[in-house]
Amino acid sequence: MLLSSAALAPLSLGALATLVADAARAQDAQVEEVKVTARQREEKAQDVPLPVSVVGAKTQERERLERLQDFAQKVPNFVPSINNPRTSAMSIRGISGISGGADGSESAVGLIVDNVFYTHVGFQWADFVDLQSLEVARGPQGTLLGKNTTVGAVVIRTQLPSFARSATSETTIGAYNRVTQKLNVTGPIIDDKLAYRVTLYYDRGDGWIHNQFNSQKLLDNNRWGIRGQLLYVGENFTDRLIFDRLRSDEYNNYSGVVGNSFPLWANGALARTYAQNLWTRLRTPILTFDPYQPYLTRLGKLDQRTTGVSNEFNYTLGENTLTGVSAWRQFILHPNNTTGNQLTDISANAYDVKVDQFSHETRLASPQGQEFEWTIGNYNLYEHVWSYNHVDFGSQASQWFANNINANPYNLWGLSYRNDGVARTFSTAAFGQGTWHIDEKWALTAGLRDTYEIREGSDFGWIQGLSSLSQLAAVRQATGGTTFFDTGGQQKRVNSISGLFNPSYRINENVMTYGSVARGEKSGAVNTQALPILNSAGVFQGWQPVITKPEVSWDYEIGVKTNWFDNRLILNANAYWNDIYNFQSVLVNTDYTDVSGVPIRKNYLGNIGHVRLRGFEIDGRWSPIDRLWLTFSGAYTNAQYVDFPKASPSPEFLWPASSNIGGVAAPAYMSLSGHSITGGVSGNNPVAPFSFNLGFNHEYPLGAIFRDVGYTGPVTLFSYSNAAWRARTQLSNPLSIYPLFMPAYAIWNAGVGLKTDDDVYSFNLWVRNLLDERIIVAQTIASTGLSPSPSTVTFDAYNPRTFGATLRVKLY
Repeated sequence: MLLSSAALAPLSLGALATLVADAARAQDAQVEEVKVTARQREEKAQDVPLPVSVVGAKTQERERLERLQDFAQKVPNFVPSINNPRTSAMSIRGISGISGGADGSESAVGLIVDNVFYTHVGFQWADFVDLQSLEVARGPQGTLLGKNTTVGAVVIRTQLPSFARSATSETTIGAYNRVTQKLNVTGPIIDDKLAYRVTLYYDRGDGWIHNQFNSQKLLDNNRWGIRGQLLYVGENFTDRLIFDRLRSDEYNNYSGVVGNSFPLWANGALARTYAQNLWTRLRTPILTFDPYQPYLTRLGKLDQRTTGVSNEFNYTLGENTLTGVSAWRQFILHPNNTTGNQLTDISANAYDVKVDQFSHETRLASPQGQEFEWTIGNYNLYEHVWSYNHVDFGSQASQWFANNINANPYNLWGLSYRNDGVARTFSTAAFGQGTWHIDEKWALTAGLRDTYEIREGSDFGWIQGLSSLSQLAAVRQATGGTTFFDTGGQQKRVNSISGLFNPSYRINENVMTYGSVARGEKSGAVNTQALPILNSAGVFQGWQPVITKPEVSWDYEIGVKTNWFDNRLILNANAYWNDIYNFQSVLVNTDYTDVSGVPIRKNYLGNIGHVRLRGFEIDGRWSPIDRLWLTFSGAYTNAQYVDFPKASPSPEFLWPASSNIGGVAAPAYMSLSGHSITGGVSGNNPVAPFSFNLGFNHEYPLGAIFRDVGYTGPVTLFSYSNAAWRARTQLSNPLSIYPLFMPAYAIWNAGVGLKTDDDVYSFNLWVRNLLDERIIVAQTIASTGLSPSPSTVTFDAYNPRTFGATLRVKLY
């Protein structure tokens, strides 16, 4: 998204002047000494006794890092999967929270932009242009950073308005007819008092998946955004007002068919395949298993819109600074999903979503450089989420769900089964954190947060277009018995505590060691698709839970930060142990049985008793010669289910009673306790046990090489390259007899260009995903039951290889 430009640290006139001066010096430095604000104070990253990684403005501009997944090239153990506005998920240390589109849940990784905490995952669907910095803070957050989180936070600052007039245009042309245009204009309205900044962004390009039904090009780019800012600076007061708007209209709601369903159940019995069902129910053959050239019926675009307004003031009270941040954000999504593959017209399942978020934060902070530095504050949030699920039945729905080619098509054709899910959050918190500089070597940071929250949720089901009892019976058959229902409003009140204990010891001016113990808590998720549980006779058995238990995280860290040879070599390392209790997840309830004794299986949001993350991380950079910097980072991640005795079996273990062998029925559940966290189980992203990033950037002065064509200024040649490697990841249940894996892969980006030393002109050629890796973030074996499906894959947003050229011009 085009996002507001507000600093995270409180601003006074002196602080503003410092920021302007730092920005000017950064233009002359090849690798910026980027300041971080993860502790609400501007500090060098090497001085923060916590595992924090930062990417600065110069790196972002040079390497065209704009979407969250781009920054995974630069940050260890950070893997965003931003493939769809509703199912986006950022992972830190392998944990993302629920990534399957649970609108009433919060991410395990917080996103904070210009001092505003973004609640819904839909706000991650964004282009972050005109950046000052992006920070990734690993470990539970909450004693200073907006709302509490359980595994980490991404903190973004965008550029401030300037009192020096400036306008910059950037044009990019690339593969797949990609055209990106950016315009950034800033300057004074009233000298030294009021400044503005306006940023415009447009991105258009073809997709790389060809729908053979109507020649649609899927996974395309079609978005634009605008952001406007006003900055007022008084004698002891600053105020920043920001408005931003993003719109995208793209074919990104796609998972491709890659194969038939499995041939055998796990007990050895023959399974009826998807191809067989397709022929017997609809007399339709398989047209393709090529995910790059599908046959998709009635597929439309995802219409996504985000709007936001925020205001931040900073007022000097003696030596202290009072900060207030008020914000409203709105996310709207209208998807138009396909009614079937292989040219079928069965049903389209989609979620229209609307999120309104209102927040206000007040902080009072002491000045820096004192023996005891402190910040206290209050955070308040109201969020309203409307999740509107509609299953729109097509012309072949009756035959498909009745398993009868002769079924009356008008029993379902034109009807729509609908769920109106609502989630509301009222949250207020008091927090405080302080750092005591005991002496020149020892420092102790401690923080505490007390959050009181009211979570409310409900779900209401109904049928649109219903006109006969035969239609009602057909809908009941298609939905597994569910027709009209109302859960009623449910409410839970929770008081949660977050805390941090973080001592550090500076051995000498080059080496600092630290340790930390942190507790984070995430409020209970609202199951906006809570359903009644009915048996095959239509008899009510019970309700799915509307609100889950809160998720609690205990994190333990030790680390060291070092710099050598006059800062030419920086090397950091840390180890962590993170226990998460009541881990929120997508589960299957098997506590109720049908009249035949077979478990009734319904997906819902629930809690896994205990998961554990362990590992270590390294990162650093080295300058062996002037103007050359080598960057590196790596991570080992061990993510396991510790207490998960009732996991849903993989699909091949769910054979029907007619396929029992020796009278042995399909298991109701399986224990995954002690097994690794994988994709395809609980809604979490797949976890790579090993990963590393390697890169370089280099600048070489060429002098006035264009003197003969009339330009006498000096010119510099610059180049960069980054490779992000991930080990093999499992995409299926760890106990599946049909295991699915994404092989190890490396995303390799590179670029080379020329720039004038006064930064008026810059031109570069670039390539992304040089090795043309086809990355899969999810794959299904198949599904069984009333509506069987084939094996499908979901591609990562980094596919495929692209290349192009970028021209950046400072207009004045």
